[in-house]
Amino acid sequence: MNYVKSDDLVDIFKLLNESKLEYILMRNINNELPHILEIGKDIDILVKDRNKVAEVLKKNKFNKINHPHEHNIFLYGVEKFEFYKNNEDVLFDLNFQIAVKSLDAGQWIPLDQSIQESAWQNKRFERAGGGLEYWTFSYEDEVVALIARSIFDKKEFQVGYATRLDELLPMVNKDDVLNKMKLIFFKYAPILLRQIELQNYPDIVINYLKFKEY
Repeated sequence: MNYVKSDDLVDIFKLLNESKLEYILMRNINNELPHILEIGKDIDILVKDRNKVAEVLKKNKFNKINHPHEHNIFLYGVEKFEFYKNNEDVLFDLNFQIAVKSLDAGQWIPLDQSIQESAWQNKRFERAGGGLEYWTFSYEDEVVALIARSIFDKKEFQVGYATRLDELLPMVNKDDVLNKMKLIFFKYAPILLRQIELQNYPDIVINYLKFKEY
């Protein structure tokens, strides 16, 4: 199995930090960064300023390439994702809002505005292994984002996502998490959070789809 060179990843995130870009690394499932990111796998980052991040990446030998979702439907102000790749096999997937796929038609829709604002207001700086440093979600916002992605985009709780949720839950303010979940899952939110606490991951999505008491 071939991996992106860890030194290249460390250097690129150092570049992002020194460029004063406002960004958030949205996920680092299984701690893939910086040592075990497979070549061809993209890095999802949330960015505020499309033009500024494009300028920085292009100046540093990244090229914009076709995105697999470019012909999808994006609703309610969600901007299309963008792919940028360099010659060292680093592939960035730029997100401009926290968005998920609707379950019925597969259209991309944004999460509630208060969740978007919280992501930027409460982001934290992570010093990971191997010299990697980056901005990422608060623990509470990471929990909410992982749950939403698992249900809407993945339609399952993959092992890496479930493991990360199990790590995060003891560290979060559950009232804050629950209040944000209610903006997405409404009356199902407390049931959903309880199922996650019980690690009932195989049944969560089907139980959510069966829920009728909105």
